[in-house]
Amino acid sequence: MKNKKALFLLIDSLRFDVLEDKASREIIAPNLSKLVKSGFVRKVVTNAQSTQFVMPSLFSLTYPLDYGGYDNGIRERPQSFVESLKKDGFETHLIASCNQLGVTTGYGRGFDSIRTTSDFRLLLEQRIGRTLRYKLEKKYSTNDDKAETAVVKELSLLLSNLRDSIDNHDKSVWPRVLHRINKKVATGCAAEIRLLENDPSEVIEKIRKIAPGIYWRFLGQQRPRGLRLFFYRALESVRWRTRRWVAKQTFWPFLAMSHFPVIFGDIIKPLCELIEDRVDRRWFIHMHMMDVHDCRSISRPLHLMYRLKFFPKWLYARLRGLTKRRWLYDTAIMYVDELLGRLIDTLERTGQLNNTVILVTGDHGLYYAESPRKKLQIGTRTHYEDIEVPMLLCNASNNPQNIGMIDSMGMTATFLDVLHVKPHVSFKGISIFQNPKDFVISESCGHGDSNLSHRDIYFTVTTPAHKMMAILSGKFLHIEKAYDKLKDPRELNNLVDTEQMQEPIKNMIDILRNERSEIFSMREV
Repeated sequence: MKNKKALFLLIDSLRFDVLEDKASREIIAPNLSKLVKSGFVRKVVTNAQSTQFVMPSLFSLTYPLDYGGYDNGIRERPQSFVESLKKDGFETHLIASCNQLGVTTGYGRGFDSIRTTSDFRLLLEQRIGRTLRYKLEKKYSTNDDKAETAVVKELSLLLSNLRDSIDNHDKSVWPRVLHRINKKVATGCAAEIRLLENDPSEVIEKIRKIAPGIYWRFLGQQRPRGLRLFFYRALESVRWRTRRWVAKQTFWPFLAMSHFPVIFGDIIKPLCELIEDRVDRRWFIHMHMMDVHDCRSISRPLHLMYRLKFFPKWLYARLRGLTKRRWLYDTAIMYVDELLGRLIDTLERTGQLNNTVILVTGDHGLYYAESPRKKLQIGTRTHYEDIEVPMLLCNASNNPQNIGMIDSMGMTATFLDVLHVKPHVSFKGISIFQNPKDFVISESCGHGDSNLSHRDIYFTVTTPAHKMMAILSGKFLHIEKAYDKLKDPRELNNLVDTEQMQEPIKNMIDILRNERSEIFSMREV
């Protein structure tokens, strides 16, 4: 395996049912189906239900809430799997249209080159809205001065990294619109740094009073007020409420994104060129694309119109009972699959296809594509449609025979195992070729930051036969839902209060206590 190349294709929000059935995938995703013929597909139950929560598990093979949680990505984690690949001699490259990789999060560790298409307005909004504002709330801090000092320190790091990342970034994959947006953010960050150095208390007040979605418009401004502030506050209020309403229902399918969405078509050429230029090298490429996650977006109307070409094929599959998913989701899959055909052709033409280990997966599922229930709040969104994704592994030396469960950590562990790369001692993932576990734990603190001392913690334990959803609130574990997965695969009949589920629930509580003993001990549960 020392001469093998490696490609990790992460299609954000790719659900397991897309690749589960052979007849279906040959219509919806023929190029992915082609890769399956040289490998295998297995179901993965992810360790969390959103990109922010689960990325630490994929990159550092640790639980989302290990090492203080996911607020800082993998910055405090011992090692990234990319660093393991680099130590083994791989030339490592990141190409991504995923904003969640962010800055100050550590996901760039180990990469020789990084080409991401981040809308840096969104990175600023998410960091302020999901972390910094929570640190300032009195219920999470008994010492206002200490909290403000921590926020000033983290904001200074964030602004400096945003400015430097924009100035020094490889912009070869940036569309022209993104150039203009990020240049304005970089200028604003430099001004905000000066204001933070001269008057940190003013910046703290801005964080408290200015909505995260419009904060970038007031970078460097002291005490924003007047008609301009009123206008953008009103605009943001309408936008936020409209987006929230649209996201909750399914009658009106389209969403206007709060950021500039970069599509796979914007970056497929640089990806293919990177592969063509490295025929004689031992490379690893991590590719994270957002097209499927953003399938409802109308921010790129010409792209949406282009996807209409796939509608007849989707309708044919729908009428034949080969898909239950909505057309916006499936046509996004079909668009990505079409471009993956160019990637496969590049590998074939350069003689690298049979020598490249390819892993295709999703970081989590997506409720919108198909679900038998209304959209739930993020903490409790751990039903099958939210956390079941595929692991398509192509050009592995053998097909796993053992029966067990695999999670996000185990998926990356399998990837390293196939490449014969030694795992770091901190990695908790178990390869599917070893002795997989018979359970998966998914966890998060829901919306907001991941302060383990104060926040409710949402746990889901999945076994081959059952699923349990629980909330750790203070020192008490509340069992909210329990399902018989064999009799009720769509998880519609909550059996938490029935007699026949008490023994499985007790077993799953024991699993949770043993596997996440550090959290239970800290909370004195």
